[in-house]
Amino acid sequence: MRRHPFAPSALLTGLVLLGLAAVFLLDAAGEISLAPAAAAPLTCAGLGLAALGSVASRMLRGRAARRSGQTAPSPAAPSGDHRVDGE
Repeated sequence: MRRHPFAPSALLTGLVLLGLAAVFLLDAAGEISLAPAAAAPLTCAGLGLAALGSVASRMLRGRAARRSGQTAPSPAAPSGDHRVDGE
């Protein structure tokens, strides 16, 4: 199994989406009453929080890399050997 860097933004996004799913399930079960007008802002706020965590993580990694004299890893840069079948 290939190792990859810890991505706190992915963890935060997953937790936010699980929390939103729990709220929507509780609403569907009748345990709580969620106004339809509150669903979109709640979702946007949760995803905004995840995006904020991603930006903060990226800034901290860049700062730590600059201190150690390395370049920050690019999220778009491929890591490892990626081959398509037949190559």
